[in-house]
Amino acid sequence: MIRKENRSSTSDFELKHSIPHYYTTAMRLARIPKTARTFALSVYVLLVLIVLGLIFIPWQQNVIGSGTVTSFVPNARPQSIDAQIDGRIVKWFVNEGAPVAAGDTIAVLRDIDTKFLDTNFVEKNAIIRENTAKEQELSVIAAEQKVIQARQKHLSAIAQRENTKVGTATARIQYNRALALESEGLIPRKDLELSLLKYQKAISDSIKAEAELSIALRTIYAAEAERNAKERKANAIIAKAELEFGNVSQRKNAGVVIAPIDGTVVRISQAGPGQTVKKGSQLAIIAPETDDIAAEIMVGSLDAALISPGRPARMQFAGFPAIQFSGWPDMSLGTFGGTVAVIDAVDDGTGRYRVLIVPDQNDRAWPDRTFLRQGTEVTGWVLLNEVPLGYEFWRIMNGFPPIVPVKTNPKSHKDAKKTTKGEK
Repeated sequence: MIRKENRSSTSDFELKHSIPHYYTTAMRLARIPKTARTFALSVYVLLVLIVLGLIFIPWQQNVIGSGTVTSFVPNARPQSIDAQIDGRIVKWFVNEGAPVAAGDTIAVLRDIDTKFLDTNFVEKNAIIRENTAKEQELSVIAAEQKVIQARQKHLSAIAQRENTKVGTATARIQYNRALALESEGLIPRKDLELSLLKYQKAISDSIKAEAELSIALRTIYAAEAERNAKERKANAIIAKAELEFGNVSQRKNAGVVIAPIDGTVVRISQAGPGQTVKKGSQLAIIAPETDDIAAEIMVGSLDAALISPGRPARMQFAGFPAIQFSGWPDMSLGTFGGTVAVIDAVDDGTGRYRVLIVPDQNDRAWPDRTFLRQGTEVTGWVLLNEVPLGYEFWRIMNGFPPIVPVKTNPKSHKDAKKTTKGEK
């Protein structure tokens, strides 16, 4: 029993002295090494410095939009060739991909209007026009002859009036002489009465001549008015005939579809010979041969208010590999420089505005038109102000618009300085 108690007391004593040893060893094994703590602290400090650096790093604000490649000059854009009349296709003279020059015949249409079915309707209308012109010329000539005749009658009336004046004066002299002789008893009373009758007849003839002269003058006015009326009517009829002939000729020429510009036929409608087309139907599309190029992108109404002509832009074209960092355009690869040329004054009906961007002459040239064709998809970034990245993040989180610099007018500053000096 004594031995057992001694053994138990000895084990308790050993346990009490061994516990601290095991405790310190476990703590020592669980403790983080100094090198690890130093590394973790360095990483933490580095992350803090990176975050602080990102907050103050410059960021280029921009407006992004997408669209297609086009041409800045309207005449250099693809043009649609439409049918000018309702007709039937007779023949195609070109194929897709064929080069054409301005004035080349693309197709021929036959008019299906009942008024123009006759193949000789232009020649017949020309004959009608000539006959109408001749008839009106003869009518005007006849009216002019009436005017000439009226003028001749007027001259005859004037001469008759002058003769009657002379006759009246002569008869008055003879009557006065007869009156004096009869008072002296040198001639009989009968001769005096005869002289009075002659004088009265001369006065009557004079009045009649004046009336005939007035009638002749009115006849001239009437003949001239009739001539003028016939001239106006003839001119109107001839003009109408000329207009009809011009319309007929133009109608016939409208059946010949010609190329308006130099270019390449890129698309032909599926309508073949013998098929009927309506007026305004698209027959073909011609892409002009030009080196002029531009990009049109669509932006929202909020972004459109921030864009002004002359602002720089970066362009990325479909089919051309590129890496674009919108906030750091200098680090972008495969993009091309551009300049904002035009911003539409009105939207397209959906609240979006069109922005035309032309190549930047100080940047590398855009791809050749052989590879960059009109209609190619394009994405554009219009560059705005440069701000810290932290501010940009704060702005986006709050939904604020980008900063737009306010353009100051130098003249206003000068005027303000003058006013302040004047007040002093």
